[in-house]
Amino acid sequence: MLFALDAAAVLAPPGVRLGALVLDDCDSDTRGLEMALDFIKGSIGNIDDEEYACNASAVRKVISGVVGAASSVTSVQVANLLRLFKIPQVSFFSTSPELSNKARFEYFTRTIPSDMHQAFEELETMLARNDICIAVKERLVKDSGAADDNAYDAMVEHLLTRPRARGVIVFGSDQEVAGVMAAVQRRGASGAFSWVGSDGWSARALVAAGNEPVVEGTISVQPQANPVRGFREYFLNLTVEKNTRNPWFVEFWEEQFRCRYPGSPRTPFNGNYTRICTGEERLSANNTEFEGQLQFVADAVFAFVHAIRDMHRDLCGDKFGLCQEMRPISGPLLLRYLRQVRFIGLSGDEFHFDSNGDGPARYNILHFKQVSLGNYRWLNVGRYLDGELELDMGAIQFKWGERRPPESVCSAECELGQAKQYVEGESCCWHCFNCTQYEVLTFKLNRTIII
Repeated sequence: MLFALDAAAVLAPPGVRLGALVLDDCDSDTRGLEMALDFIKGSIGNIDDEEYACNASAVRKVISGVVGAASSVTSVQVANLLRLFKIPQVSFFSTSPELSNKARFEYFTRTIPSDMHQAFEELETMLARNDICIAVKERLVKDSGAADDNAYDAMVEHLLTRPRARGVIVFGSDQEVAGVMAAVQRRGASGAFSWVGSDGWSARALVAAGNEPVVEGTISVQPQANPVRGFREYFLNLTVEKNTRNPWFVEFWEEQFRCRYPGSPRTPFNGNYTRICTGEERLSANNTEFEGQLQFVADAVFAFVHAIRDMHRDLCGDKFGLCQEMRPISGPLLLRYLRQVRFIGLSGDEFHFDSNGDGPARYNILHFKQVSLGNYRWLNVGRYLDGELELDMGAIQFKWGERRPPESVCSAECELGQAKQYVEGESCCWHCFNCTQYEVLTFKLNRTIII
């Protein structure tokens, strides 16, 4: 985020300096709400465009907008608070369709596409329209819940009650799906399922690590993102001495090199490190893994900068610094400019918000493939863009040496002279029974008539 802010400085209006107050929500919705309260303390005046100060000598941190949060659960909490104070919010990873409801989340916007394009309810409708039915449904325990190995084991056992139904579509986070894959591994059923995954766990190391034979063959979607130009080189050249503005960088350094940095306080994370960091450690391409979707973070920062620049041009003209019309910045007006931005981001892609304030629906289709014996890799095998799907079926291998899609049915077709009797409460599972004398099978209705 700070890298993007530095890169966007050239876009700032003349005499206007861009800055950020960065807080850690610890990936917790309750913690995120506490941090949002810090944001609004200096922005109370946004309620009726008046300025208030309880202590005239105190420096008020007036926030024009908020970039974040990452998780949808946290963004929902934060958005509910920020709308009361008319503070625009742009998230980079929150994908819940719920957040597209502008009656509830008027000031929420995001650079990543909504899960509406991969929503389970929409999927069910589409499957039914194509005569594809669901044999078994299970609900994953959410991150904030308490799911243990027994819960995941029971889930897998339920899936195995329909051994011929092998295709499994999973909407969930990497933590949840990692639990499912580990349960399949414990059950010794690595060849039993073929997985289709949502972006919540697509290409996540946590899911595949140690479960590669189970995850093999997965086809998943991931919002299309390209590398942020210049960030890799910037980050690999950072050291603790060079990056004093980031209060969490020492903690990252200790975790990265498994050492205790001189002078750093004892934390639950560095307590077991006996080696002292020398300061000579260096980040490299071999020891550093980069998040593949940093584009959405950079786009969120650039969206705010472009909106402020456009707002300044219209309200202040050529005036150096902020004019009175932007003191303080009007939240509703900034939101209007924000939704209208269109720019080329640090990834080289053009960005704009759609009518719901969401990022454009662009997805890569990824495939977890065994490229050589024992060597697994996530590969790009297609894309979904503006409602059109492109898929390279020749690059897909569901299991080692198997290129044909696995058959997935709840029940096998009945033989000649047999009829289907559907299992009670099921739409796609049946038993076959033999027709008796004087019974005729009507294939269109798939039922027997006694004559």
